[in-house]
Amino acid sequence: MVAQLELNKERLSKYKSLAVAFSYPEGSFFDFFPEASGEKVGLIREYDRLFRAKDIWLYGTEYMSEHEFQRSNYLADISGFYKAFGVEVDCERPDALKAELEFMHYLIFKEINAPVREKAEICLDAQKKFFTEHLAPAAKAIAQKIVSAAENPFYKNAASELIDFLSQEEEFFNAK
Repeated sequence: MVAQLELNKERLSKYKSLAVAFSYPEGSFFDFFPEASGEKVGLIREYDRLFRAKDIWLYGTEYMSEHEFQRSNYLADISGFYKAFGVEVDCERPDALKAELEFMHYLIFKEINAPVREKAEICLDAQKKFFTEHLAPAAKAIAQKIVSAAENPFYKNAASELIDFLSQEEEFFNAK
Protein backbone atom coordinates (compact mmCIF):
# COMPACT_ATOMS: atom_id res chain seq x y z
CA MET A 1 0.00 0.00 0.00
CA VAL A 2 2.84 2.42 0.86
CA ALA A 3 4.68 1.51 -2.35
CA GLN A 4 1.51 2.17 -4.38
CA LEU A 5 1.07 5.53 -2.68
CA GLU A 6 4.66 6.53 -3.45
CA LEU A 7 4.27 5.43 -7.06
CA ASN A 8 1.09 7.48 -7.39
CA LYS A 9 2.84 10.52 -5.90
CA GLU A 10 5.61 10.14 -8.50
CA ARG A 11 3.04 9.79 -11.29
CA LEU A 12 1.16 12.81 -9.94
CA SER A 13 4.31 14.92 -9.99
CA LYS A 14 5.32 13.78 -13.48
CA TYR A 15 1.94 14.61 -15.00
CA LYS A 16 2.07 18.09 -13.48
CA SER A 17 5.62 18.66 -14.67
CA LEU A 18 4.76 17.60 -18.22
CA ALA A 19 1.60 19.73 -18.25
CA VAL A 20 3.63 22.80 -17.32
CA ALA A 21 6.39 21.93 -19.81
CA PHE A 22 3.91 22.11 -22.70
CA SER A 23 2.26 25.33 -21.57
CA TYR A 24 3.31 28.77 -22.80
CA PRO A 25 6.64 29.73 -21.16
CA GLU A 26 5.59 32.60 -18.93
CA GLY A 27 4.63 33.24 -15.32
CA SER A 28 4.22 30.01 -13.36
CA PHE A 29 6.15 28.10 -16.04
CA PHE A 30 9.36 29.61 -14.66
CA ASP A 31 8.23 29.03 -11.08
CA PHE A 32 8.11 25.35 -11.97
CA PHE A 33 11.30 25.37 -14.09
CA PRO A 34 13.45 28.09 -12.45
CA GLU A 35 16.58 26.71 -14.14
CA ALA A 36 15.06 27.76 -17.48
CA SER A 37 14.41 31.38 -16.48
CA GLY A 38 17.63 32.50 -18.16
CA GLU A 39 16.33 31.05 -21.42
CA LYS A 40 12.97 32.85 -21.35
CA VAL A 41 13.35 34.65 -24.68
CA GLY A 42 14.67 31.54 -26.42
CA LEU A 43 11.90 29.34 -25.01
CA ILE A 44 9.20 31.78 -26.09
CA ARG A 45 10.74 32.00 -29.54
CA GLU A 46 10.94 28.19 -29.81
CA TYR A 47 7.39 27.72 -28.48
CA ASP A 48 6.08 30.17 -31.07
CA ARG A 49 8.10 28.53 -33.85
CA LEU A 50 7.02 24.99 -32.97
CA PHE A 51 3.41 25.47 -31.97
CA ARG A 52 2.30 28.66 -33.66
CA ALA A 53 4.33 28.98 -36.87
CA LYS A 54 4.74 25.27 -37.63
CA ASP A 55 2.02 22.68 -37.91
CA ILE A 56 2.63 20.97 -34.59
CA TRP A 57 -0.71 21.09 -32.85
CA LEU A 58 -0.89 20.67 -29.09
CA TYR A 59 -4.44 19.32 -29.54
CA GLY A 60 -4.88 15.57 -29.49
CA THR A 61 -7.83 15.26 -31.85
CA GLU A 62 -5.77 16.82 -34.63
CA TYR A 63 -3.79 13.56 -34.67
CA MET A 64 -6.56 11.08 -33.92
CA SER A 65 -9.43 12.11 -36.16
CA GLU A 66 -9.76 11.70 -39.88
CA HIS A 67 -12.67 14.11 -40.34
CA GLU A 68 -14.64 16.79 -38.52
CA PHE A 69 -17.40 14.43 -37.34
CA GLN A 70 -14.85 12.14 -35.68
CA ARG A 71 -13.11 15.15 -34.13
CA SER A 72 -16.43 16.29 -32.65
CA ASN A 73 -17.01 12.84 -31.17
CA TYR A 74 -13.55 12.78 -29.58
CA LEU A 75 -14.02 16.27 -28.14
CA ALA A 76 -17.42 15.31 -26.75
CA ASP A 77 -15.99 12.17 -25.15
CA ILE A 78 -13.10 14.09 -23.57
CA SER A 79 -15.51 16.73 -22.30
CA GLY A 80 -17.66 13.95 -20.86
CA PHE A 81 -14.72 12.69 -18.81
CA TYR A 82 -14.11 16.19 -17.47
CA LYS A 83 -17.77 16.74 -16.67
CA ALA A 84 -18.09 13.38 -14.90
CA PHE A 85 -15.37 14.48 -12.47
CA GLY A 86 -16.51 18.10 -12.16
CA VAL A 87 -13.54 19.53 -14.04
CA GLU A 88 -13.71 22.75 -16.02
CA VAL A 89 -10.89 23.21 -18.49
CA ASP A 90 -9.10 26.55 -18.56
CA CYS A 91 -7.70 25.88 -22.04
CA GLU A 92 -9.42 26.87 -25.23
CA ARG A 93 -10.01 23.22 -26.17
CA PRO A 94 -10.59 20.12 -24.04
CA ASP A 95 -8.11 18.10 -26.12
CA ALA A 96 -5.19 20.44 -25.35
CA LEU A 97 -2.20 18.35 -24.27
CA LYS A 98 -1.79 20.47 -21.15
CA ALA A 99 -5.45 19.93 -20.18
CA GLU A 100 -5.28 16.17 -20.68
CA LEU A 101 -2.07 15.88 -18.64
CA GLU A 102 -3.60 18.02 -15.88
CA PHE A 103 -6.72 15.84 -15.92
CA MET A 104 -4.61 12.72 -15.33
CA HIS A 105 -2.88 14.59 -12.49
CA TYR A 106 -6.30 15.36 -11.02
CA LEU A 107 -7.52 11.76 -11.31
CA ILE A 108 -4.44 10.48 -9.50
CA PHE A 109 -4.93 13.13 -6.81
CA LYS A 110 -8.56 12.01 -6.42
CA GLU A 111 -7.45 8.37 -6.20
CA ILE A 112 -4.86 9.13 -3.52
CA ASN A 113 -7.37 11.11 -1.46
CA ALA A 114 -10.45 8.92 -2.00
CA PRO A 115 -12.24 8.27 1.30
CA VAL A 116 -13.21 4.71 0.31
CA ARG A 117 -11.64 2.04 -1.87
CA GLU A 118 -14.54 1.98 -4.34
CA LYS A 119 -14.05 5.66 -5.18
CA ALA A 120 -10.31 5.12 -5.60
CA GLU A 121 -11.04 2.28 -8.03
CA ILE A 122 -13.39 4.53 -10.03
CA CYS A 123 -10.56 7.07 -10.35
CA LEU A 124 -8.09 4.38 -11.39
CA ASP A 125 -10.52 2.98 -13.98
CA ALA A 126 -11.06 6.49 -15.36
CA GLN A 127 -7.29 7.02 -15.57
CA LYS A 128 -6.80 3.83 -17.53
CA LYS A 129 -9.67 4.52 -19.92
CA PHE A 130 -8.76 8.19 -20.49
CA PHE A 131 -5.09 7.36 -20.92
CA THR A 132 -5.74 4.52 -23.37
CA GLU A 133 -8.45 6.15 -25.44
CA HIS A 134 -7.28 9.75 -25.53
CA LEU A 135 -4.03 10.81 -23.93
CA ALA A 136 -1.57 8.11 -25.00
CA PRO A 137 -2.24 7.97 -28.75
CA ALA A 138 -2.42 11.74 -29.12
CA ALA A 139 0.49 12.58 -26.82
CA LYS A 140 2.77 10.09 -28.60
CA ALA A 141 2.03 11.68 -31.96
CA ILE A 142 2.57 15.18 -30.60
CA ALA A 143 5.80 14.25 -28.79
CA GLN A 144 7.27 12.51 -31.84
CA LYS A 145 6.68 15.62 -33.96
CA ILE A 146 8.29 17.80 -31.30
CA VAL A 147 11.36 15.57 -31.01
CA SER A 148 11.92 15.74 -34.77
CA ALA A 149 11.31 19.50 -35.08
CA ALA A 150 12.62 21.05 -31.84
CA GLU A 151 15.85 22.98 -31.88
CA ASN A 152 15.76 24.01 -28.23
CA PRO A 153 16.87 21.17 -25.94
CA PHE A 154 14.14 21.98 -23.39
CA TYR A 155 11.33 20.97 -25.75
CA LYS A 156 13.23 18.06 -27.26
CA ASN A 157 13.94 16.71 -23.76
CA ALA A 158 10.37 17.34 -22.54
CA ALA A 159 8.97 15.48 -25.54
CA SER A 160 11.39 12.59 -25.04
CA GLU A 161 10.45 12.45 -21.35
CA LEU A 162 6.79 12.38 -22.35
CA ILE A 163 7.37 9.44 -24.70
CA ASP A 164 9.26 7.52 -21.99
CA PHE A 165 6.62 8.33 -19.38
CA LEU A 166 3.80 7.19 -21.67
CA SER A 167 5.57 3.84 -22.02
CA GLN A 168 5.88 3.54 -18.25
CA GLU A 169 2.21 4.38 -17.86
CA GLU A 170 1.23 1.74 -20.42
CA GLU A 171 3.15 -0.83 -18.37
CA PHE A 172 1.50 0.46 -15.19
CA PHE A 173 -2.00 0.14 -16.63
CA ASN A 174 -1.29 -3.24 -18.23
CA ALA A 175 -0.20 -4.56 -14.82
CA LYS A 176 -3.52 -3.47 -13.26
